[in-house]
Amino acid sequence: MECGKRKRRRRRNRHRPSIADLELEERKDIDQNHIGDLPMKETKGLNDKAIVGGDSDEGRDPSSAYLVACHWDWSSSSKPYSVYKMVDLAPSDASSPSSSGQKRLKLLRRLETKPDGKMFTSVRSRHRAWIVGVGGTQGDTVIFDTKKNKVIHGPNLNSAKWRPVLMAVGDKVYAMSRSPSWVLEPDFPPWFEVLDLSQAKVVTAAGRSYLEGCSWIDLLNPPCIPWALTPTDYTMLPTVILVSYVVVANYILVSFNKQWGTYALDTRANEPEWHKVDDRRLPFFGCATQHGSIFLGLSQKDGPISAYRIHIAPSDKGNALRLSIAVLPVKYMEHEVHAGPCFSSLDNKCFCSLSLSLDSHSFTLNPDSRELFPRKVHVNLTTYQIEDPSLVVNPEEALLDVKPDIAVSSQSEQALKIASSKHGFSPFAFAFLSI
Repeated sequence: MECGKRKRRRRRNRHRPSIADLELEERKDIDQNHIGDLPMKETKGLNDKAIVGGDSDEGRDPSSAYLVACHWDWSSSSKPYSVYKMVDLAPSDASSPSSSGQKRLKLLRRLETKPDGKMFTSVRSRHRAWIVGVGGTQGDTVIFDTKKNKVIHGPNLNSAKWRPVLMAVGDKVYAMSRSPSWVLEPDFPPWFEVLDLSQAKVVTAAGRSYLEGCSWIDLLNPPCIPWALTPTDYTMLPTVILVSYVVVANYILVSFNKQWGTYALDTRANEPEWHKVDDRRLPFFGCATQHGSIFLGLSQKDGPISAYRIHIAPSDKGNALRLSIAVLPVKYMEHEVHAGPCFSSLDNKCFCSLSLSLDSHSFTLNPDSRELFPRKVHVNLTTYQIEDPSLVVNPEEALLDVKPDIAVSSQSEQALKIASSKHGFSPFAFAFLSI
């Protein structure tokens, strides 16, 4: 009986990778600067305007999606984040055979930066396709150039911000404190800053690349946030949280957890000022993503994804702005998409959602801290298609009074994974970006 148990145990272990095997795979990942396991396919017909912060440029490459993962040992690592590229995101033909098993995403680069409290956004224009990470107690900026596979270090914020809200408009990155503080850093004033990358130059010295010709500049705060507090106010400070935001053309729209309504900023103005454009808050949670002429956002904190038409323009009353938002009914052909914050637009017809789960069989005991950490993460990627593409290519102002049903169907699912035997993964820090 005992002999039979040993035989079964040997058969099970025969298919289980050892720590040495995983370390060898990880070294191969670091040495490889392109995607190896997943075939690179050219995707046609992607809409550049659907990428927040992008400029229209017919000659540039189609957009791609990236996963930024924070490692479990982030507090002691000089390279706490890793960048992976998601490939083959176009919806597959139903008649084509689907591959079995999980495909492993290859590591592009690890980012050398201060680890804590960072958020990431994408900046795509005629001149660059960058992933920009900002925030943390040090307030530093790190950039990954997706075309040159290079890590670039940018300037520090004027005031450190913990997990700031990042918004890209053209070559400018805006950072706003998610929860402003009146007494201590991080998130002490200034609460709102901008980094203009249009004139920035990348300089390399002693093997380290950094930016010259740019710096973070303070901007006016939304006037709804209390500024001149009395001594009595300091005994009971308000709790202010930015809960909803979106970039519409050159405008930034924000709403907070208070009944302050919605405020907008025209980024093209020589001296940008905030305008109150609605007494109500934005009708979604977190960030809404542009998808052709509509926007996709979470109608509730954890989904499902809903569709919106958002139009903002100058009004006839002086410098005021006029905001119009229509909530479009979404009809899911299979099931509602509960994606949390991990979803992204691909083109006028397709968008994708990402879900992550830790591999319970990959937990390893750290010999120093005596804590368990996961070496593998399962990445499930689902691509959806809007059945009638004309609903997302018509000008939004032409259809604000029309509320057509948005029919959405599931097109393909991919089972992927990432692995790191030495550094593991933090279960709380992932970013899903399209460029």
